[in-house]
Order: sequence, then C-alpha cells, then structure tokens
Amino acid sequence: MSQFTEEVVDPQTLRYAHDLAQLQRLRHAYERFLPEGLTPDAQAPAAAVREATSLFTDLRGFTALSERFMDRPDELLTIINEHMSVVVKAIRRCDGVVEKFVGDGVFATFGARGDLQDHTQRAVAAGLAILGSNELLNRKHAATRDFRLDVGVGIAVGRMVVGVIGPAERAELGVLGDTVNVASRLVSQAQPGEILLTEATYMAAKGDINPEVVGRKTLRGRSGPLVVYRIGLTHRKTASA
Repeated sequence: MSQFTEEVVDPQTLRYAHDLAQLQRLRHAYERFLPEGLTPDAQAPAAAVREATSLFTDLRGFTALSERFMDRPDELLTIINEHMSVVVKAIRRCDGVVEKFVGDGVFATFGARGDLQDHTQRAVAAGLAILGSNELLNRKHAATRDFRLDVGVGIAVGRMVVGVIGPAERAELGVLGDTVNVASRLVSQAQPGEILLTEATYMAAKGDINPEVVGRKTLRGRSGPLVVYRIGLTHRKTASA
C-alpha cells in the first residue's frame, strides 16, 4: 500500500477559489480604467475652490436617432464618435479639459485644473467652435445622410470645487458646484445651434461676443430666475471697418 493518500478537495472550496480568482481578474481589469495618478495607493490632491467656467454640450434628437440605428450599432457609434471627436478637439484647442462624457454630450471645464486668466473667453470660443465644427460635419455628410446632428451648448462661470470624488478603489478628480449645475441646466434648454450663457458669463466675455438677451429663466433646482443670453453661429461680434 502506498504511504501517500490522495487529498480530496471539497467542491465548495474549489468554487470559492474559482470565485476568488475571478474577482482578482475583475479587479485588475477595472484598475486599468482608473485615472492616472489616482490609483488606490496614490495620495489624493487637496480639494480646492476655483473660479472657472463650465461648458456642457448635448445632441438634439439623438434618442430617436439611436432607436433608428439600434440594429446597426457600428454605424451609430461611428456617428456619435465622429461628433465627439470635433467637440473634444474644439475644447482642447481652447485649453479646456474634458471632464467626462455624459450620454451623447460632453462636460468640460476651463480654468478648474489650473490658472487660466481668460477661461470664460476660451469657453465661449470653444462653444462657437463646437457649433461651427458640427455644422461642417453636417455639410460633409449632407449627400449621404437624411438627418442632421444638432447640438446645444450651455456655459456658466463661477466658483466650483475641485477634488477627489468616489471611494479609494475608484476615485477620480472631479469638479462640482452650482456653476456646474447651472451650465447643465442651460444646455437642456438650448436650441439646436445655440449657446445659452448666464449674465455673469456674458459680462466676463462681452468684449468678444454680442449676444441676444433671452430674458429671465427659472432653472430646475434654483430658488430664483437667472438672466440668460444666447449666441449662435450668426452672432459673432463683427469688427468695425
């Protein structure tokens, strides 16, 4: 008789080992998406309050378009990614930071991550560049598409909090505050090809733009109305001869 006996492993132990290995694989997979410098062992930067400008974009009628292309997901992603590409390019060329993609829209800040003296002017310039680039995209595909991609933009300037948001294992450097919320509310009311901005935003950038006064608007989540201005592709300030 052999002096060695075969060890019988309990099936429950095997299942536990399998689950543990799967959890480890998932953990390593998700860690790849953590922002650089914010791994669980990294020291979080201190929170700060900064005067900056926030910008939101949002596609109009994209829900209906996505339903139309639901059986052609590759085409749908090509359409949305091409649009996002021109939006991100416009923001970055004006020294803005893309904070996150929100559905079919983009949230960006100007001056929240570092000193940028003319952050409001840059945000407005980025908004106009977004409208212009998106219109060029529509014209490029006019012969082959029977639809348009229309975008609205909301911009607000003010104080915002910059700091680490989320638990240690999935933390990211985020921006929040009333200024962010106002820009988000404005973009929800912007018409296609239109930028809505607060009075404070207009005052900070009025040397570069000549907007129309929309009037007082009540935004969800705010106790009182705000004076809102609008600009579009036809509302650039023209230089005198």
